Amino acid sequence: MVGGFLAFGLSGLLVRARIRDWFGEDPEHNERVKFLVEVVGGFYALLIGLVAVGAYDHYVEVKKLVNEEASQLTTVYRAGEAFPNSRRCRIQSQVRNYAENVINEVWPQQQRGEIVEDQGRLDAVFESLMFYEPQNEEESNAQSVTLEAFNDYNNLRRERQGEVSIGLLPVLYLVLFGGAFVTIAATWALVGVRMIDHVALTGLLSFFIGLFITLIIALDHPLQDSNAIDLTHWKVALTQGMGVPPEGQEQITTYFGVSSRERVPGCLLDVADYVSFASSEQLPQ
Repeated sequence: MVGGFLAFGLSGLLVRARIRDWFGEDPEHNERVKFLVEVVGGFYALLIGLVAVGAYDHYVEVKKLVNEEASQLTTVYRAGEAFPNSRRCRIQSQVRNYAENVINEVWPQQQRGEIVEDQGRLDAVFESLMFYEPQNEEESNAQSVTLEAFNDYNNLRRERQGEVSIGLLPVLYLVLFGGAFVTIAATWALVGVRMIDHVALTGLLSFFIGLFITLIIALDHPLQDSNAIDLTHWKVALTQGMGVPPEGQEQITTYFGVSSRERVPGCLLDVADYVSFASSEQLPQ
């Protein structure tokens, strides 16, 4: 993008001789050109600066939302520890499996602009929480707290889904590129300037504008394309919050999955396990 703006700006200097022939005899010509560059450039600098700041603020807000969503799912996982062992195993395994699916399936599709969610895995967590019959007050409190954490996560998930398609309006890009064209083209009209000075002036201006527009494009749609927000927060939640061993750490294989030596929850199910296990309250031998 920056190279394209630079090539565009310098290519306009090819008409330098013709412009000098047109306006070379007018002593006030350069003053009018400077006035045009100052007025147009001033408004354009204000516009592109505000757009860049707005795009950056939106990017940071979405990044905080992603972090909060991953942290909230960890809260649901932790809250499940208050249930009896068999129910705890079901809830925590379902939460972990859902998180792994977000990393492996949902996020890559989201980067392509597709809002896809494995609703079945999320519904399984809700059903395990909602349809459990508490046996005492402690279990009743645990159910209420975990359901509240789950609902909070669900709200954050919907917010993140809504952010996938939110970006700058196409008409704003038309204004940005049109303003860049006018601002750069105005410098071509200068006459009586040394060639090296003219190249430096137009080249630096083109480079600067191209750099700003590249920044805006990179920050736009923070959940899409190659510059999208990465999965660092989700991977941290999975390894530090849900007991999944990071790469290179010693692992223990259990019936329910792979875990770290420091934390073997004993209930790490994959999809086939927890689907077949759904109707049972007893742990398999």
